[in-house]
Amino acid sequence: MSLRKRLLLILGGTFVLLWGVAALWMLGELRHEVERILDERLASSANMVAGLLEQIPAPVGAPQLSPLTSQIFGLKRGLVCQVRNLRGEVLVRSPNMFFSEPDEELLGFAVTAIDGQQWRTFTVQRRNLLITTGDKMEEREHLQRVILVAAASPVLLALVGSLVLIWLGIGRGLAPLQVLRLQLAQRKADDLTELDSALAPKELQPLVGTLNQLLARLSDLLQRERRFNDDAAHELRTPLTAIKTHLQVAQRAEPEHAIASLAKAQLAVERMQATIEQLLLLSRLSSSEDFSAIEPGSVQNVARTVLDNLFASEGFERIQVDSQLEQDVLLAVPESLAAVALRNLLENALVHSPANSPVELTICLQLDAVVFKVTDQGEGISAELFEQAQQRFWRAKSANRGSGLGLAIVAAIAQRFAGTLTANKTQTNFSVALSFPILFS
Repeated sequence: MSLRKRLLLILGGTFVLLWGVAALWMLGELRHEVERILDERLASSANMVAGLLEQIPAPVGAPQLSPLTSQIFGLKRGLVCQVRNLRGEVLVRSPNMFFSEPDEELLGFAVTAIDGQQWRTFTVQRRNLLITTGDKMEEREHLQRVILVAAASPVLLALVGSLVLIWLGIGRGLAPLQVLRLQLAQRKADDLTELDSALAPKELQPLVGTLNQLLARLSDLLQRERRFNDDAAHELRTPLTAIKTHLQVAQRAEPEHAIASLAKAQLAVERMQATIEQLLLLSRLSSSEDFSAIEPGSVQNVARTVLDNLFASEGFERIQVDSQLEQDVLLAVPESLAAVALRNLLENALVHSPANSPVELTICLQLDAVVFKVTDQGEGISAELFEQAQQRFWRAKSANRGSGLGLAIVAAIAQRFAGTLTANKTQTNFSVALSFPILFS
């Protein structure tokens, strides 16, 4: 069911119900009032005849009643009258009308059947005479129907007209929704600009705001996809070219040179594989993927995993670990991601520091967070360059290794899990501190 029909059903149904109750109440009161007025007409006619009788001098007899004949024949249309004495003798009456019921049944108001027709009568006693007036129930009911129809017709017409106006008003009131629908329908698939909420009614502004938020999220998603595609195309072009070149050389060179070329091609493949894995990890971190189902890791497991992975790496013996934790704690970060971030920091320190200098890993607890501090004796970079280094594919001018994604991944993990990443450069060393919040049991 459309929203317009639903609103018409709710508003129109409520309107009809209220107007119906009010109309029934009004028509009931009107019917009662018509009955009262008709009864008052009967009573006033009988009292009028009784008043005329009081003006006729006694003794009352048939001759003296002759002046009443013109009055009885001149009663209001639809009324009949009869005058009798207490013995039941009819002294004067309207043509073809005779009330023969006992006197006690005729005094006051009564309903009398005469010749198969129902009559409403009123009888009053004056000077030993019974004056009875009456009118047909059929005529009374016909008069009531005419009055009720005349009263109900404007109500019914107003009700129908109100429903039509409600239908048109709902359509006009929902026009902004139609305009919004047309705006969205006429948009191109790649048009994710925000909708103008200034022209929308106050009630639609939350909806427009929600749609704008959705469009913004879709725009961010598309930008991430485009950035991932651009980054992958940019970074994979070089190793693919190197692999192709080394394979061509291996096909044409002597066996000993072919082996060297194949080894270089294998290194290029490994580099490309590492780059793809880092790009995929960055894409996951930038998306809305839920990592809550992954078990959080302890500090000891994270450090042990990183050192085991770096055991066969060049310069592993330079790493010095200083753990200042009295007991193991759980990080509010998935263990695999915390290990990736710490490993990238240690690899950067090993690459960008003198070959024989130590690389210190300090683990300590500060307030409600665990801090991994990596210190080396390299030249380091300034605070401004450190911010730039957190961007994708940024490399120092002196760097001849790496893809430029390591620190970007560390920064993305820290941002995703409420961590912090800071650097400090002195005259003798350069240190990077990575902190993650801990879980409390």
